[in-house]
Amino acid sequence: MFILIQIKAIFLALFSLVFVLMPICLLVIPFSLRTRLKIVGPVWARLGRFLLRFACHTRISHYEDHRSPEFGGTPCYGIYVANHQSFLDIPLLTLAYQAPPIMKKEILNIPIFGWMAWISGAIPVSRNSTSSRRKVFEKAKKRILKEKIGLQVYPEGTRSRTSFPKSFKEIKKTLLVFAYNEKIPVIPTSIYGTRGVFGDRGLIHPNKHVGIIVHKEIDPKNFETADSFAEACWNQVIKGHDQMREKLSPLNEN
Repeated sequence: MFILIQIKAIFLALFSLVFVLMPICLLVIPFSLRTRLKIVGPVWARLGRFLLRFACHTRISHYEDHRSPEFGGTPCYGIYVANHQSFLDIPLLTLAYQAPPIMKKEILNIPIFGWMAWISGAIPVSRNSTSSRRKVFEKAKKRILKEKIGLQVYPEGTRSRTSFPKSFKEIKKTLLVFAYNEKIPVIPTSIYGTRGVFGDRGLIHPNKHVGIIVHKEIDPKNFETADSFAEACWNQVIKGHDQMREKLSPLNEN
């Protein structure tokens, strides 16, 4: 049964990407990014729920969204920061919002997935290139302040090797400081359980419980320093994760 689940997950993922999402992404290329997101965003959300439920046999057992109305909709507004546990974070996050991510340039080179991420507005960055990081800030500023389209980032930089978010001292604070300096609200997002579903070996572990909390936006105008603002944002991510862990961890042990 375990092997059949792995085969089924691969088949459904490839089928969804190639025969559902890719044709729609190709059709929307001529349109502006805002229009593309309005069309493709709901498809990402439905596919995310479908893959989590039927490919991974995962239960979304905790969901909260505390954003103010002006931060909802598609495309959403603000900078969204979340802890990063596994590749399943992406389909889980699409259930709550469709904010194009800032992601490693190498991921955009992945056939099909990388192309669709680019069409959906993902901004590539090369970690070892100062000029690349500078361009990301320029694009992010234009995207959020002028086009009013949100962005999604993972301050941990890469997937956590444990199921716990990194401490504030360990994360990369650059984009949080950027948000503070540009007076851009940050929406912390807590993820729990995806690492238990999709581990390091790339195998699906079925019947696990996952959760997501989209916290209320945090306005940098309410803080005196960038560091205190960044810490407040990340503390909300950790707080939400711990809250879900207390609730869902016993369910995943059964």
